[in-house]
Formats: sequence, structure tokens, C-alpha cells
Amino acid sequence: MAGVSRALVRNWRLKLSALGLSVFLWALVQTEPTNPELLPSVPVRVSIADTGWTISGAPAPPSVELELAGPAREIIRLAREGTSVRVPISAVGSRDTTITLRREWVELGQRSGLSIESVSPAFVRLRFEPARTRLVPLAPRLVGDVGDRLALAADIEVSPRLVRVRGPESRLEGLDSLTLLPFDLSNVTRSGAFTIAVDTTGLLGASVVPPLATLGVRVEEVVERVFELDVEANPGPDQEELITEPSRVEVTLRGARSRVTALDPSRLSASVPREDLLGMAPGEARVVPLRLEGVPELVTGSLAVDRIRVRRAIDQAAGVGVGS
Repeated sequence: MAGVSRALVRNWRLKLSALGLSVFLWALVQTEPTNPELLPSVPVRVSIADTGWTISGAPAPPSVELELAGPAREIIRLAREGTSVRVPISAVGSRDTTITLRREWVELGQRSGLSIESVSPAFVRLRFEPARTRLVPLAPRLVGDVGDRLALAADIEVSPRLVRVRGPESRLEGLDSLTLLPFDLSNVTRSGAFTIAVDTTGLLGASVVPPLATLGVRVEEVVERVFELDVEANPGPDQEELITEPSRVEVTLRGARSRVTALDPSRLSASVPREDLLGMAPGEARVVPLRLEGVPELVTGSLAVDRIRVRRAIDQAAGVGVGS
């Protein structure tokens, strides 16, 4: 017992000070001002249990003003973290209705000591519409290009390909696809899977499941290959031979290593558009554009020259007739 008594009286001044500080802080909290405060622009959200209906457009008004009472620190914290008025609708009786807002619908979380003094305006108008559900394909929205040392080695894959959209019938009518939020290829430094949100702009009152998709991006080191191709200039039926200058051109292909190395050069052609050769007289020469064809997707091809000189040979039969 003597040891216990000594432990109790040891540093008794420090312990007494700590007790006094605790009592002071408790009293300070109890006397903290609780004057009503206004919280403007609190959004109104609608939760519908009736699966046959959904809200059409935003509530009117879309936000209200709250008057709250309670500890100032709790009100400040609530204003910083945000809150909303959650309107529960168990069953829809008409397309257009006015609801009286209740104080208990304000989401206060676990904060203690707060009370709702008033909600202004006290009414909100809601418009409903029959709900519809559709499966809609997703499409990526790509911006920028991968870095100079990298190239796409395969088409970008979206997973899932389809999402389930539920919302107002009028908004889903004619909805053929949804896009993802923009994905900047210039930020890609390696192959991988990237999570992107579905763009729901213009789908007020609709829900998308799942709201996120994955983009599968495969990149490889960039390589180049150089070929020489014969220039093709087809004169068409019953026309003399066309002579091209030059007769062969150099083409450079650039892209991901696996795609460029696997390329079959026989699929490439450098030709003059037929329409640029129409009506050529014997001996006539023209400078015409050159077109590269057969370059596979995700590979770029460039010709050393983009225009060449084409000359139509002299009609031999006509030449003999004139000299006889």
C-alpha cells in the first residue's frame, strides 16, 4: 500500500495541472458558440426505388440553402467536406411532382451536435420519365501521339466492349455508342492497361455500369526499313507505253518493330493515279503525283519523291504512215 501511495503523490503538481487542463478544454467545447450558420448551394439528389422510372433532368431548383446550428468547427468541417439533400422516392405517381424537403434528408454523416434549422426553398419540383436499359458499345477517344522512340504495335483494345446504360427513354433514344474520357498517348512510356472513366456528358439522370473501362495499349521500339519500288503507270487500253522518270523510287516504312519486320514488300506499290494519265497525246510529258499503297495499319510510309515525270511514247504506227 505504501508503494501505491507514493505513486499517487509522485509528480502530483503535474497531474493536477493535466486534470485542470482537461476540465478547461471540456468547458470550452461546451461553451463553443452555436449560432445558426447558412450553408448555400447544397445539391439536391434524388434516389428512386421504383425501377420503372428515372428522373428526367435536374431537380428544380438543383440546390438549396441550409441553416444549421451547432459547434462552429463542425459546420466549417461540413462546409469543407460537402453535403447534400438526398430525396428518397419509393414510388412514382406522376411524371411531374412537387416534394416538400425534410430536414432528416440532409446528409450530416457522423457529425454530432448539428441540427437543421431550415431548408430554403422548402419545395423541389421533380420530373420523371420511364426508364430504359440498353447495352451500348464503348469507343476510346485518343489525343496526342506516342513518343518518337515508341510506336503502337497493336490496335488499342477497350474492355469491356459494352456497358449497360439505364436512364430516361428520351436520352437513350438514338444513343449508338459512348466514348471514354480523352486518353493522351503522349504520356505512354510502356505497354500496359490504363483505367479510364466513361464520358457521361449529356446523360443526366442515367447510370452507366461499369463506369470505368480499361485501355490495353501495346507499344514497341520504332524501327525503319527502306525499299525500292518500280513505278507503276498504267496507260489504259489502246494506249502507248508510258515512260516514268524515275522508273524506281525509294520508300521508307516506320513503325513498331514487330509490324515493320513482318511486312511483305510485295504488298507495296508506287503508282500514278489513272485519272492523271487520261488524254495524253503521243510524245506528251506530264509531272504527276505518285501514290504509295499497301502500307499496313499502324505503319507509316513515305516516298523519296511525291511527284514524277511521265511521258507517253510516240505512236510507232502513226509515225510510219506519215513518212511513207
